[in-house]
Amino acid sequence: MKVDDKFLRDLESKVLAYRARDKDSDHRKTYDEVFDRDTLMTLYDLMTNEVIDTLDFPIATGKEGNVFRATKHSGGYLAVKIYRMSNATFNNIQKYIAGDERFRNLGKSRRRTIHTWAQKEYRNLERMRNAGISVPEPVVCVKNIIVMEFIGEDATPAPHLREVEIPEPEKIYANLFGSLKKLYRKAGLIHSDFSEYNVLMRGGEPIIIDVGQAVLKTHPMASEFLTRDVYNLARFFRKQGMDLDEKTMLREITEDA
Repeated sequence: MKVDDKFLRDLESKVLAYRARDKDSDHRKTYDEVFDRDTLMTLYDLMTNEVIDTLDFPIATGKEGNVFRATKHSGGYLAVKIYRMSNATFNNIQKYIAGDERFRNLGKSRRRTIHTWAQKEYRNLERMRNAGISVPEPVVCVKNIIVMEFIGEDATPAPHLREVEIPEPEKIYANLFGSLKKLYRKAGLIHSDFSEYNVLMRGGEPIIIDVGQAVLKTHPMASEFLTRDVYNLARFFRKQGMDLDEKTMLREITEDA
């Protein structure tokens, strides 16, 4: 599809209206890093196909990608995760892809690697949902963009676990430990980057996010990743006054699985 400069300017105006309003220099830097020509065209396709109507504003900025709230044509909201096409941290993601039998013969193409990484997160979300784990519902994945369920109350994004008061830590711990167990036993996956930074709280219930780095439990580094996830869960809830033993937690997750 041939696109002239005027078309791109009009498209930028439609999907990136927040940039003109936003005086935050970090958000403006986000614009320059995220919205290359191919990404703008992919967003245009999502709008043309009525997956989203507008891209509203940034919700979160991560090492590899950025998340935005989007408005649907029918009303309501979605989350749009855009992986940056030019980012040095992608040199570190090979360890999460190598050894995953779902993604073989990837080669050294940066673009292909990033598209595969987005597809990996999408498929991990599907697999986790099917196992009964509370994660955002995936909608569609196109190139370096994932559209998924918006986690929040009305139009406001949900806070992270680290940002909220926890009146009943035992209840939240049991929920999250149960999720790690189901993740391993039913989905056959390990989150590999689990922490209070990757859990959102909606209505008092935890929702696990950022699952792109999740690996199959047959991955060569599976044991190391699972041990790290369990350590992070125990570390956080020890701060809430709980007495937890990581070795016992690991045994409960892995024995007879």
